[in-house]
Amino acid sequence: MPRAAKSDGRRAGKSAGKELSAADQAYNGIIDLVLYNELRPGERTSVNLLAARLKLGRTPVKEAITRLQTEGLLTVFGRSGTMVNRADATQIEHLFALRKAMEDFAAEGAVRHVATEQLAELRELVGKMRVYSANRNDIRSAADFVRANVAFHALIVAATGNPFLIRLYAQLQMQLQIITYLVHRGFDPKAAAQRQREHEGIYKALAARNAKLLKALLRQHAQATEVVILATLRDADLSSTEARKRRSRAA
Repeated sequence: MPRAAKSDGRRAGKSAGKELSAADQAYNGIIDLVLYNELRPGERTSVNLLAARLKLGRTPVKEAITRLQTEGLLTVFGRSGTMVNRADATQIEHLFALRKAMEDFAAEGAVRHVATEQLAELRELVGKMRVYSANRNDIRSAADFVRANVAFHALIVAATGNPFLIRLYAQLQMQLQIITYLVHRGFDPKAAAQRQREHEGIYKALAARNAKLLKALLRQHAQATEVVILATLRDADLSSTEARKRRSRAA
């Protein structure tokens, strides 16, 4: 039986020492269900089912669903229920175009304003990603890696001190976070090692306050990630098409 979304410091409950509202707990809990493979693209659910799984009331769950529908994760079909949206190649291309533009813009400000404490936190996140990447075929580690990756990039943008950029980037990252996990297809040691080298290079460029190098490495990393995600999505679509053909021939 699927577990309710909870945490090792995951989203539900408290964040940065602040008590979350029930609606925020529901919002974070639904994202956890997706990240931990308990809700998959195309799967239907409902307010009642989610409320039971998250052990929350219907009202905060409905508020969370409305918010996630606005952000593009869910689609609501009236009385027919709610569905987790599927990743789409065009959507992915648009999101990564924005990501590259935002990170390019953020690089200069991050180099100028990054604090010693933020650099220490980035170094810690690089270490966590190394550990999570080493755990093969572990769905929890895969989800934890996605979270650490999101936190790493968000912290670089946060170092700019620009509240408008930080807010816009957070919205973008939530969708990229979901897409990254939805297309995850097992452990690739070579890809994990390359990804780790890229993160370490980005951290070192920021620590050295080299804006030109930081921009280049962020763009290369985003481009490489986009290529992998699009290729994985393409392979999944081909597999799905072949499966439908086999079922049709067998019928």
